[in-house]
Parts: sequence; C-alpha cells; structure tokens
Amino acid sequence: MKRFFAFGCSYTNYAWPTWANLLSTNYDEFYNWGLAGLGNRAIAERVAEANVKHQFTKDDLIIVQWSSHLRNDWWHKYSCSDRPYQWKTSGSIFNYINEKIYDDKWVEMFFYEPAYFMHTLNHISLTQGLLKSIGCEWYMTSMGDIRNLGADLRNHADYGELGHIPTPGDVNVDMLAWEKIPELAIYNKSIWENNKDHWLMPMETHAQLHKEHTYKYVDDVRGGTKQFTDDFHPTPRQHALWIESQLADRLNLSKETMDFAFSVADRVDDHFNKFKFSKMQFTEKLFTSDFFEKKYEKMKWPTWIMGF
Repeated sequence: MKRFFAFGCSYTNYAWPTWANLLSTNYDEFYNWGLAGLGNRAIAERVAEANVKHQFTKDDLIIVQWSSHLRNDWWHKYSCSDRPYQWKTSGSIFNYINEKIYDDKWVEMFFYEPAYFMHTLNHISLTQGLLKSIGCEWYMTSMGDIRNLGADLRNHADYGELGHIPTPGDVNVDMLAWEKIPELAIYNKSIWENNKDHWLMPMETHAQLHKEHTYKYVDDVRGGTKQFTDDFHPTPRQHALWIESQLADRLNLSKETMDFAFSVADRVDDHFNKFKFSKMQFTEKLFTSDFFEKKYEKMKWPTWIMGF
C-alpha cells in the first residue's frame, strides 16, 4: 500500500469530500496538501515542501491538481487576518474578494498576463522534473485545461478566472493559449505531449459532462440579492465519477473502493437535499463529528491544513 499525496486548491480540499478524500481509503497513509484558493506557485512550492518533509520515494503516489494562472500567491503569518491560513491567496486577482488588495495601480504595476501564464508553465515543468527524478507514480490534472486560459471554466464575473488576453483579429476566446502567446508554445510538447500518460481529464471538463449532479443554491450573493446559483466546485458524486473515469483503471482500484466513494456521495447528496437553499447550513453539518457514521471512518475527512 503506497503513501498517497494530493496537492491542489479547493478542487482537492474543500467543504465536502473531494476525489482526494475518496481515494484515501485505498492507502495506508494519506496527506492532503490541497488548500482552497491556491494558485500554481503555491501548489508547486507545497509539492517541494512536502518532498522535503516526507522524502517522496518510488513507492509513493503523487497527484497534483493545478488551478488558475490568474492567482497571485504570497505567504504571510500576520497580514489579512480575515484569511485564516498563511498562504493568503483567495482565488483570482480579479475575484471580488480581492478588490481591496489588487487595485488598478497594483494591476498596472505587477500584473502582465503572459508572464503569469509563463510562471504557471514553469511551475508545472519544475514539478514534473522533480517527480520524474524520484521515480514515483504521478499524475496531474487541473480545474479546466490550463492551455485554454480559463475559457473552458464556467464564467462568473465576480470570480474573475477568465483570461483577459485579446485575440488578434478575433473575438473568440475559446482557443489554446499558443494562438494568443505563440512564444510560449514551446512548453506544450515538454509539459503535455511528452507526458500524455500522466495527464488526467480536467476536473471542470469532467464535471460539465455530469451537470445534473451540480449543487445549486438560493443564497445571498454579492449586492445582497438572492438568486439561484450553481456551485462551481465538483460535488462528491462528480468527484467519484471522475475517479471512476480517470483513475480506476490506472490505479487498479477495487470495486470496494469505488462502491465506498459512491456511498459517500449518496450520504452527502441526501444531506444536500435537506438544505439545498443554503450552502452555509448544508456545509456546517458536514464537519460535525457525527455526520459520517462509523462505516465511513476509514475515509480521511476532514483533513488538517498541512505545511509551513
């Protein structure tokens, strides 16, 4: 039984069990280094930090879920006291939550999107080099296909995950990054084409194939109005379906492991149907000690935030 390390953002560690938690039952040791809101610099650094602390070996399983190139990561022990963790990232620079931090002057001085995309590519390349040098079993996924610059994510202006690079002579944004930033096309072969067997379908792409399982709420949203909205995070059932599609054969997962994953999805779905109009009421109960009965105790949930 290998050790299993998972890295990513809220698609990996969230308010309900994700693919990482559902897979944890298959391994004796499980370490979830995911943290909501992280960008790709922080994800790459946390892979490096975990390796220093745990000394990855060829017998380990490492899965890295990349996020968005529009996130700015910084670590600080005291700043932004309303953000409880030392990595202070909270989604895209253009997320409404970050309006007071990244004003127009900051964006003009520090943000250049092709460079931020290049940073993401370098972080992925360096991480692949590290994992290859160790010889462990490793896979990578992402929210949407990183090469689409966020165009394949469900667009919501308040979350600001859609890239802003204009397309010369064309208003179409749904195209590969290389058509907008051709000088970075050299990364495609190195990162993707040479590692096809290590890339899993993007999680948002797969979730869109199963829209019927998306959670929807009527919650207070920005401006104090109420409206019916989709949750942008894959649900436990969508996570279980993603595991079945992308990892069951690769990891030779047993029927018992998959049955357990879907039973967790059943449990959370049943609970959601009681509180579907309030995300807060729905998620608060999930963290109580008695929500998952004894039969679910082999699943590592919830998981403490790891790292410096």
